Amino acid sequence: MLTVPTKFFVTSGKAVSRVSDLNAFDKALLRAGIGEQNLVSVSSILPPKIKQIQKRKIPMGAIMHCVLAQ
Repeated sequence: MLTVPTKFFVTSGKAVSRVSDLNAFDKALLRAGIGEQNLVSVSSILPPKIKQIQKRKIPMGAIMHCVLAQ
């Protein structure tokens, strides 16, 4: 089964950490509002007629496809 997204939102977050780069990355995800979801990285191709929406609360543990820049 192939799924084609119909909506997307853009978010960002940044952080630094004295502990580790991984800790800084985790903090940045939390600040972006996507730190409690399961992120699946995809390429940056958006399908035709996709609609940009405002960021909304995503349930903890939800599977989210994302284009992730580091």
